[in-house]
Amino acid sequence: MKTINFLTSHFIPENTACTNRVLSLVQELAKHYKVNVICLSEKGIIQENTKIVYSENVMIYYVNQAAFDGKNFFKRALNEIKYIIKLIKISKTLPSDITLATSPYMFMIPLVGFGIRGTKLLDIRDIVWEYLDEKSVVKKVIKKVLTLIMKLGMKQFDHITVTNIYELNLLSNKYALSNNIDVIPNGIDRERYEKLITIKPATDISFTVTYVGNIGLAQNIKVLIDAAIQLPNVKILIIGDGIEADKLRNYVKNENVNNVEFTGKLAWDILEEYYEKSSVLYAQLDEKYISAMPSKLYEYASIGLPVIYGGVGQAKTFMKSLEHAVAIVPNNVNALVGAIKQKREEEVSIVSQRNRELIKEKFLREVAAKEVVRIVNELI
Repeated sequence: MKTINFLTSHFIPENTACTNRVLSLVQELAKHYKVNVICLSEKGIIQENTKIVYSENVMIYYVNQAAFDGKNFFKRALNEIKYIIKLIKISKTLPSDITLATSPYMFMIPLVGFGIRGTKLLDIRDIVWEYLDEKSVVKKVIKKVLTLIMKLGMKQFDHITVTNIYELNLLSNKYALSNNIDVIPNGIDRERYEKLITIKPATDISFTVTYVGNIGLAQNIKVLIDAAIQLPNVKILIIGDGIEADKLRNYVKNENVNNVEFTGKLAWDILEEYYEKSSVLYAQLDEKYISAMPSKLYEYASIGLPVIYGGVGQAKTFMKSLEHAVAIVPNNVNALVGAIKQKREEEVSIVSQRNRELIKEKFLREVAAKEVVRIVNELI
């Protein structure tokens, strides 16, 4: 049986959308190959046993990752480089027939591209360097240098996968890559999907807008809180955690906002109860994340409730394919207030079966994983 060395920055026991996607992929690959998962621990959490037998065909090799400031670009970049080099060192000690490297740590691309010989497959989940603004000469230069580095790194791979058409066109046109490139979308686990479609939202509740996900800079959930101030009769639920969470909790307290509730991260069985009490589901990404597609939108569509999304690009296009969904300008309080009022007036009480079927047909992770297996089969 042939062997794959799989390098990733996210893996179990971390519980994130990125981890769940990688786990689904590893489990499918392990049906056909032996897989060495070479990964980082969660930031700041020590993994005592750094070599674990996960299953008959899967071994996990951990590199412990210290906590670092994710807001600071340079600190984040230096830490990415340091830890990816450690992953590469382990990979070089493990004989394999192919190396599969996945982002979102962007320096995985040039470091693995130039640092590991043999057949290589690159799985790009997000083209994060494209999000860097160009408001100053220094930032513009940094972005140009990174773009060149990433382009040269990508040329070292035999095959590349991306998540959507926008990324495909970007790599084909702007980066002029001649590598074989396939679109393999993000999605949702079949098991999670099967649970989500059983949710039956309550009809005898006060109108509630629910956000579930990371509370960070890219999401700018302050916009939702400012909308809540203008809509005192609408309940706002914010479920999750992140680097901006404490700041926003203080903002709610200082502004005496009484219709916003923070729950923190919730286990699945508890989260399900909150979904049942929701009227509308909300998500947002800053407009510079034009190529990003939040995996949370697949979860929202599986539930079938109305959705409001603040954002542009690929996610906005996805919203057009859903029933009872609307995309608005991100970071615009008035647009969000208007969308919430509109959804409240529509009084949609029946979940969308069409949305659920769309996810089942096109966005289950197990289906995407089989496509990666197909590509690996062609490469080795």
